Amino acid sequence: MANRYRLSDLKDMCRDLLAGGGVDPGDAAVVADNLLAANRRGVDSHGVIRMPLYLARLDSGLIAKKTEPKVVRESLATAVVDGQNGWGAVTSRFAMGLAIEKAAKAGVGMVGVRGSNHFGIAAYYGMMPLERDMIGISLTNASATMAAWGGRDAYFGTNPICICVPAGKERPVVYDGATSVVAKGKIMVAQKKGVPIPPTWAMDKEGVPTTDANVAINGVLLPFGTYKGSGLAMAVEVLAGVLPGAAVTLEVGHLYATKSVGDVGHFFAAIDVAAFEDVVKFKTRMDRMIREVRAQRHAQGIDRIYVPGEIEFEKEQATEGNGVEVADETIREIEKFAAKYGVKMPEPIGA
Repeated sequence: MANRYRLSDLKDMCRDLLAGGGVDPGDAAVVADNLLAANRRGVDSHGVIRMPLYLARLDSGLIAKKTEPKVVRESLATAVVDGQNGWGAVTSRFAMGLAIEKAAKAGVGMVGVRGSNHFGIAAYYGMMPLERDMIGISLTNASATMAAWGGRDAYFGTNPICICVPAGKERPVVYDGATSVVAKGKIMVAQKKGVPIPPTWAMDKEGVPTTDANVAINGVLLPFGTYKGSGLAMAVEVLAGVLPGAAVTLEVGHLYATKSVGDVGHFFAAIDVAAFEDVVKFKTRMDRMIREVRAQRHAQGIDRIYVPGEIEFEKEQATEGNGVEVADETIREIEKFAAKYGVKMPEPIGA
């Protein structure tokens, strides 16, 4: 079962819970904003459902209460940032901000991050450069939950790739996708709702595809596109893990356990369109491409063609009015922390 809640109420709740656990108030606000940005865009796998995990790791002392990212290596167009075990959302906003500053001076800015934690929805950072007429790229590695293609054991993280491109009169193109078929959070959502999953999402511990979300939670995710997703996951591991000196593959602390620090790695890039092309001309051509994609002849059974990010933008509009659906099980898990920290839970606005 699930109920709907106002977006603003859930954001306040997340912020207050984190602050109640001792997180710096400014950091708590950024993490809460990141989580609800996911719910607002319909990416519930990276939204409020993550709060129990975040709070459990906070309680175990596995994440710093004050995030203090430190630049440890730098050139005109590049930098490496050490998150010093701070919150992934806070460190990543800092790192992408730095990439944008460098792109404004050098045309391109690239920043690698080590010593970080789960950073939430990748588009939160990939979209930051759009306001400056820049292309944004956001990558991260993650704790091992996905098999390399042909394997049965978890080796790669879901390792998402996000590329955001400004347009003119059209909305920007926002591609944000895991290299697994789905993020593990989507299996968590299915588990809490008590519904089956497609057999292409995950395997059990013996490498057999499963439709049981309860089995899949303790099993292994599958890469999208078979060997292609696996290959892209490895490429992300290089850029976000090996290159900035972060943990890689099996070294990354497991998000779903409260035993080890994350040392998650990220990679951010900002590309100033003006360094390559007249901005107006670029946006005009992007608008044309977007419209041409939508106008392609439909395959049988298809009613509409979307460009990347279009569904999420439309869900944002719906969420603002309809609120966010949260599983009752997630609310019950959060209530335990709310009681501990004296935080008032939000009232539902309907099922």
